[in-house]
Amino acid sequence: MKRAARLAVLCIALAGCTSPPPAAYRVTVPRATFEADLDACESAVAQARAAHGAEGFLTGALLGAAYGAAIGAKHGGADIRAAVGAGVGALVGLVRGVRWSGASVSDCMRAKGYRRA
Repeated sequence: MKRAARLAVLCIALAGCTSPPPAAYRVTVPRATFEADLDACESAVAQARAAHGAEGFLTGALLGAAYGAAIGAKHGGADIRAAVGAGVGALVGLVRGVRWSGASVSDCMRAKGYRRA
């Protein structure tokens, strides 16, 4: 059971680190300008995902701890249930926060005037 839980946590953590490959764009501007714009968009998207992930992590941990403590107060072991709830809530919140960010490199590049080839 513990091994399966560790494997699940590892898979979730690694899934959040992956990102799709950069999209193919037809470049009609100097290569340096395009690369600077692409780097700026990738940085903005990474920053948005990190911010939403951190927000989801914190919110999930707080809500999980609160729910765990409330259930523990009724059935006993509030401290352990709050800790478990915080851990589970933090993971769920992190994954949902990263997925919720809605930011994409394609949208950013389109806003800068680039179109896909």
